[in-house]
Amino acid sequence: MENQKTGISRREFMKRAGLTAAGAGGVLLAESALVRGLTMFAAKPPPAGQVPLPGNKIPQFIDPLPVLDLNPASTTGIPTVVAGANELVLNMHTFKANIMPSTWAAANPGYTGTWTFGYRVGPAAAPGLVETNVGPVIVASRGTPTRIRYVNNLEASANTIHWRDWTDQTLHSAFHQAKGEMMPIASDAQLHYDGPVLAVPHLHGGEVPAVVDGGPEAWFASDVPGTAPISMDKGPAYYSMAGAAANECIYTYPNSQEAAPLWFHDHLLGGTRLNATFGGLAGAYALIDPDLDLPDGLHPVGLQRGGTTDYLIPLVIQDRMFDTNGQLLMPNAGVNPEHPYWVPEFVGDTIIVNGKVWPYLTVEQKRYRFFLINGSNSRAYDMFLQDTASGIKGPRMWVIATDGGYLDAPVLIDPNANGQQIKAGQQTSLMMMPGERYEIIVDFADPVWRTLLAARRVRFPLNLTLRNTAPTVNGNPKASTEGRIMQFRVSTAAPAEDTSYNPASGIPLRPPMVRLAGVTPAKTRFLTLNEVVGAGGPLEALVNNTKWSGLRHGMNPGDPPIPIPGSVEVPPNWLTELPEEGDTEIWEIANMTMDSHPIHLHAVQFQLLSRQPFDMKAFMAAYDMAFPDGMFMPGHGPPNDYFTPNAAGAIGGNPDYTPFLLGQATPPLAYEAGWKDTVIMRMGEISRIAVRWAPQDVPAGTSGSFPFDPAAGDGVYVWHCHITDHEDNEMMRPDQIQPKAGAVRDFEMGTDF
Repeated sequence: MENQKTGISRREFMKRAGLTAAGAGGVLLAESALVRGLTMFAAKPPPAGQVPLPGNKIPQFIDPLPVLDLNPASTTGIPTVVAGANELVLNMHTFKANIMPSTWAAANPGYTGTWTFGYRVGPAAAPGLVETNVGPVIVASRGTPTRIRYVNNLEASANTIHWRDWTDQTLHSAFHQAKGEMMPIASDAQLHYDGPVLAVPHLHGGEVPAVVDGGPEAWFASDVPGTAPISMDKGPAYYSMAGAAANECIYTYPNSQEAAPLWFHDHLLGGTRLNATFGGLAGAYALIDPDLDLPDGLHPVGLQRGGTTDYLIPLVIQDRMFDTNGQLLMPNAGVNPEHPYWVPEFVGDTIIVNGKVWPYLTVEQKRYRFFLINGSNSRAYDMFLQDTASGIKGPRMWVIATDGGYLDAPVLIDPNANGQQIKAGQQTSLMMMPGERYEIIVDFADPVWRTLLAARRVRFPLNLTLRNTAPTVNGNPKASTEGRIMQFRVSTAAPAEDTSYNPASGIPLRPPMVRLAGVTPAKTRFLTLNEVVGAGGPLEALVNNTKWSGLRHGMNPGDPPIPIPGSVEVPPNWLTELPEEGDTEIWEIANMTMDSHPIHLHAVQFQLLSRQPFDMKAFMAAYDMAFPDGMFMPGHGPPNDYFTPNAAGAIGGNPDYTPFLLGQATPPLAYEAGWKDTVIMRMGEISRIAVRWAPQDVPAGTSGSFPFDPAAGDGVYVWHCHITDHEDNEMMRPDQIQPKAGAVRDFEMGTDF
């Protein structure tokens, strides 16, 4: 079937993206696994004793949602810490959590919790059984640095099946780095990594120095006996302040940026999908600004009614699969023999929120503020609320903040909008891909919604379902399982006067943010998202057709890898994105794959300017012809010299997109029109973003600098797809911000961080 937008069929795409011809094309495809002399492997049998438990066999809406608990040692809620001057110690542990519903556990007496990873606020000893592995939630204040000592106490044992049986050593990853090899080792290809657990924490969305960004090569090993020996216990980019033990790093975050809903998670090279989005190493980081002039009734950490503050409620939304013992299960039979255990996109059949399978939250008829995080491997969520019994949609949602902070004014999500309203741009649902965050307000006494209920004689109490309609690689979600996220139980009690901030009032949320539309960019880059396809399906995904290292194979089989022409060596990699601090750049990114991708840039926030369809089939033909011998070369880098401007004056090494554009550019959705660090880039479209390589509040069109040297210690950042299965297999590139000469710094390496 041909895609009407792109003009290219799935079959055509797979044929072109993979083995396009015998000879050189076949050699390039085989060598994309980077295992010289051995490229086809048979996976070992599935883990013994793991029998899948279908999601439709798991009870729903049995247990309450874990919410914030200001006792950091909590075993029932989400531990919550207000960061201050003292050092915070976060231990990474292997432990059991009550993820499965209590009724299922009662019917399966052998179940004593699900083994998982997680961050815990001291002590050093692993906790006993806890209600959730999510968290903690760290509340930090702008202008007050947060110092965290991260301690890797993770155990790789028979209990942690996801680590023991799902590592894939054919990927370019930290697993072979730990063994002293910079590329995968052919003799290990069929084996799972069996050394100590490797980890590195990353503050997602944080404006931080590169050396404390928690990049993929800054990993450090656990200090647990009984594992196979390794040659290196730290990655090539590891950094810590003085005083860290062998299994620790100490990071200090300046908290210099605008208030924003951030989160932190593991970012291990080749293992993020295992440690973070599936394994459980993730928590929320609410950066507040006590000095920001917020409207009455809106509090930095929630909603305010007189002298009472209702704290915001984080909703960390993820999907999982389980076995019949209630343990985590991830399919580990790769679709291609080049990567025997890597799955291109993991999609679970069970939804968990805050570490609980299909939980419920009891609410009153008043307004609530939620902090949404899509913490899944690859699943998107397209969300709205609906009364379970009557089918009436609502209440409405109001988006008040994006990844990078508050919007200028609330944006309405109305699931009952009519056709004319939709045509005018009214959104009926909120779409999130992995890595994205939004803050929303839901009024469970919404008068518009109550009118709809009254017309149908629907009375309280009500059970509302947070619905999901976003499709995956497996098609549309099943309405009875993946189509449900959680339940809200709205009480019978009549609503009292709610004096908290009412988003329907239209009162601005903040002073107007800096806008980048119309700014003359210092540089424009034309870049691409690419997919390499093997015999069984996707083999790897790439940004700008370039591998993580910046190396490409020579023109002939057996030639040693060479750097992308013009790239700059920052060991152990070669970089092409080298923006100048203080500049604003326009990145136009062409998605040439058959998927949407959530593209994330570290260190900075950006603004989405527009999306525009392009004739993918025609552009691919021109793109292919620009390569040597007129044929697409996977992993070769862009077809032309990166730093030579194309016909449009853009660098990046790609042909000019302009002749292939279709229709009109469309602006971002209203709720996307703020600062973002992760944005959806849809297939067959050019996504244009304005990237500000400076603090957000520096006026547009002027230069600016960070309070720290962004390249101190030769530190690098990265940009990548936040489908963690993709970023673990090459869809990620390092970049380095070139420091502004003469910039005044008050956050210094070795002293402050």
